[in-house]
Amino acid sequence: MIRAFFALLLPLAAFADDFADSPEFVHAMGIETRKLDGFPVVFHYGRIRPDFEDRSENPFRSRLDLDGPWEFRFDPENEGLDAASGWTRVTVPHCWDTMPGGRFWDWSDHSVKNPPFYDGAAWYMRKFDFEPSEDKRHRLEFLGVPHRVRIFLNGELLALHEGGGQPFEIDATGKLAKGANTLAVQVIRLPNYRKKTDGDGFDEIEYVHTRHPKAPDNWPYAGIPRSVSLVTENPLTIRKTQVRTMKGKLEAVVCISNHGTTPSKGTVRVASDAIEPCEPLPFNLEPGAHAAIRFQASLKPDAARWQPGNPKLHRLVSTLETGGKPGDRLQTEFGIRHFEIRGDRFYLNGKPIFLKGSAFYEEHRGRGNALTKGDHEEFFRMLGEADANFARLHVAQRHPWTYQLADRNGVMLCGEWGGFWYKEKSMDAQTKDPQSVFQSLGRCALWDLMNHPSVVIWGIHNECHQFCPEYEPFVKMGHDLVDAHDWHLRPVTWAAWHPHMGEPHFEHADAVGFNEYRGAMDPFENLDPDLKRVTEENPGKPLIILENGGWSKRGDRGPKDRKGSEDWQADLLRRQHEVLTGHIPPLSGYTYWLLVDYRSRKTYTGNENSDGWSRMGLYDEFGKPKMVRDVFRDLRWRP
Repeated sequence: MIRAFFALLLPLAAFADDFADSPEFVHAMGIETRKLDGFPVVFHYGRIRPDFEDRSENPFRSRLDLDGPWEFRFDPENEGLDAASGWTRVTVPHCWDTMPGGRFWDWSDHSVKNPPFYDGAAWYMRKFDFEPSEDKRHRLEFLGVPHRVRIFLNGELLALHEGGGQPFEIDATGKLAKGANTLAVQVIRLPNYRKKTDGDGFDEIEYVHTRHPKAPDNWPYAGIPRSVSLVTENPLTIRKTQVRTMKGKLEAVVCISNHGTTPSKGTVRVASDAIEPCEPLPFNLEPGAHAAIRFQASLKPDAARWQPGNPKLHRLVSTLETGGKPGDRLQTEFGIRHFEIRGDRFYLNGKPIFLKGSAFYEEHRGRGNALTKGDHEEFFRMLGEADANFARLHVAQRHPWTYQLADRNGVMLCGEWGGFWYKEKSMDAQTKDPQSVFQSLGRCALWDLMNHPSVVIWGIHNECHQFCPEYEPFVKMGHDLVDAHDWHLRPVTWAAWHPHMGEPHFEHADAVGFNEYRGAMDPFENLDPDLKRVTEENPGKPLIILENGGWSKRGDRGPKDRKGSEDWQADLLRRQHEVLTGHIPPLSGYTYWLLVDYRSRKTYTGNENSDGWSRMGLYDEFGKPKMVRDVFRDLRWRP
């Protein structure tokens, strides 16, 4: 049975080099922005990018859960599925780095016997029974598969994909068999390092067209770490509803598509407990056509606002009707809040606010990046214990749960998607190609996250090379990308490598964001003059520190002047705070690096004692607080 399936597949030799420094995979996704009725709409694989968050009961849609047991095998020779041996049973969501035998510290073994260091191809395969309906549409939905991916259904290549945390979906209509079906996913992780020519140590590999041109300062987990499902729906469907509230009004854009073979006409209506009733609006769509139906309604005077401490959410229900009968429905959560910059301060709902936060990665010590909902809830529990009102989501779009939980817990977010340590060639390529990985993932994040009240500011890159002429066009392009998509008009910042060395080009930023490690990696006495200089060079703009901190292993107590002890890490934060509070305003935000200890592929974690862990967290990898957590919790930053 398995070999019969293999025989249907094209030989992988027919494909381009999977490990080439090429935009082939990202270009295959066809991510672009089109104007529909004057509104910018993101398309992916030729279709409007859909809503990935509504899981409410819906009589017009059904979902077949494809999580659970899958077959898995590593493919170090990139042989494809013709090699039928070596399969093992795994449970999706799944991260191959956490499979048995993994040694996160052992740089000497990059084979399949050491999964965390295995870079190359691997296969996932799942069989399922299904009875497709001729009058319905079917799509495969992946909530996130990092790196390069090929998707096969019943031996046919459906799509190529490249990315990180963003969800994606693939049209499977007409590709499903009645009865038994086989879904196969090839995942390819590019190597970050190569052995030195003399065999002594490793050199980083620098790419141009990928998410991480250099080895990232986190672990590049691989596998299928989020849920997979098969969605069945009507040919005439609501793909996405975008919502914003402003000046006592709610505006909604309901994006609909006719994936059928006949013209359709009808009406769309929206309703919410937060708005006054509004009339339905008509549509008339030819086969293959799309529309953006725009609504405006008055907010009810007593509709509650969203803010930390009282994160009130509302629900908008969009309904599509034909022939006087409902044909599709979509529910969208939103919050009523207004975040803005006035001079050198941030304001939320008309009051000045200081962003006190921490960054965190999507990672669990035992599950890698294949997190449960409880794991995500744990991040927000720790943020609450630390008295944080803000979190930075470092250079990747996260699981939809992250944004939903931030909305519900009243935690403000810096939304990000990429731009990690780009240099001259990579910045130039990402800027000039509108379907580059940076611009493609940016369009996805901006489209997907627009409704979330928790996302108050966009961070468009982290520590890119600010010492070359390619840097300014890159940051301008990032800001322009936000301006072209985010009708909430959120401010833009980024994590500059240094506040004034090189040319950080903060004239293109709404808020001046930078990383600073004075006292840890640089002389502490430089902190005060650095803050004075960046303020003088950027008058009238708020400052936000997007990384700051030290490191320690929990339980390692020692004198305050010994780097790496808990006492040193805690004392450094106290001393930082004493200096930084003298610069408020314009300092309007502070982000500790990091909430939880994290695994890194940088060589400094390559020893058995560290087991791959970077010890910069307020908490250790078991969620136990260090001394510095208590210092952070008790710090007060007046707005």
